[in-house]
Amino acid sequence: MKILTRSPLSSATLYMLLYTLTFSALWACIRHLSSDIHPLVLVFFRTFFGMIFILPVLLKIKLPAFSSGLYPLYFLRGVFNITSVIGAFITLSYIPMADAVAFSYIAPIFATILAVFILKEKIGKHRIFAILIAFIGVIILIRPGFQVINVGIVTALGAAVCFAATLICVKILTRYESPTIVSLMAFIIGIPISFIAALFYWTWPTGDQWIYIIAIGLLSASAHISLAKALSKAELSAIMPLDFTRIIFAAILGISLFGDPFNIMTFIGGGIILASAAYTAYREKKMTLSNIKIYPENS
Repeated sequence: MKILTRSPLSSATLYMLLYTLTFSALWACIRHLSSDIHPLVLVFFRTFFGMIFILPVLLKIKLPAFSSGLYPLYFLRGVFNITSVIGAFITLSYIPMADAVAFSYIAPIFATILAVFILKEKIGKHRIFAILIAFIGVIILIRPGFQVINVGIVTALGAAVCFAATLICVKILTRYESPTIVSLMAFIIGIPISFIAALFYWTWPTGDQWIYIIAIGLLSASAHISLAKALSKAELSAIMPLDFTRIIFAAILGISLFGDPFNIMTFIGGGIILASAAYTAYREKKMTLSNIKIYPENS
């Protein structure tokens, strides 16, 4: 009897689709609550309940020692991460969900630019080409002169920059710690930061709002785990194009639940930006493979 086994790529595809679906559902819950509860309060509950759901994993790992000297960077990563989440949550109150997702695709491009200045990475003609293509996508999304540049667009761009800074911190931290610990530390550092910020706008959820609050934590943890699983089973360049389904799911939820308008320019601009990010990931993988030297077995 022949036993069918699922290939790593097919498993990664399923996990990536689960990530894009849960991420879109998470943002739908945020959009639903944002008219009654301040985004800063929602960020705290998202972080708190997200950590509650990953607590079984947290109890099994050993946290970095304070003597490691990494905690200042963990704190900086926590500040950038929470700021990017706050910006994304505020964005959802001003622009359609699909637009918010499209702007989030810019983060890897910003990270590429920051890596040149912070990590002293060399930037070749292929990366420059990808950045220029992404810039065209951004112009299509913003459409200066054809639409009002509101608070939502500004916070979306700010959130993308902060998340790009988060990616740089993660890239440095994963040189010394496992990706699992680095991910979990984001919740640990993020809780006190988000709680202090939320105190200035604190309101307790009421009634069925608690259902959405708990769902936010569950969906947030599920999205983190699904993305980590996808990345562990396939190369980033292989699964990144699937992230475009996030804008499709977001558009479906936004249109059906909140009456968001359908705008084909959002898909075009977002698609161009995502394509440039996928091209960058592909080139980085190709460069890494080309730099690997193969030695004889007896060397």
